[in-house]
Amino acid sequence: MRGFLFLVFLLAAAGAGGYYTKPGEGLHRGVASVLMQQGKVARPDPATGRYAFDDFYVATLSRMSSGGNDVLQCWGAFTRFLCVGPAEASTQP
Repeated sequence: MRGFLFLVFLLAAAGAGGYYTKPGEGLHRGVASVLMQQGKVARPDPATGRYAFDDFYVATLSRMSSGGNDVLQCWGAFTRFLCVGPAEASTQP
């Protein structure tokens, strides 16, 4: 029983920490702009480009799309980011 209560306490502590340290929309936009300045992500088309932000209590998700295709997708949790762009086409010899 003690083990179960300890596990519940650890999950609650991790959830509270995730909730209070999740990155906001401004940080997501900042990461996206830095990646665009470094040339790692293509800039979206001004006419068809869209930006979406979702908040999942302990994590956040932002997506940039252009012309119906995702340009950048970033997950944020515990003040960290995992950003994934479109896969580059492989060149065959």
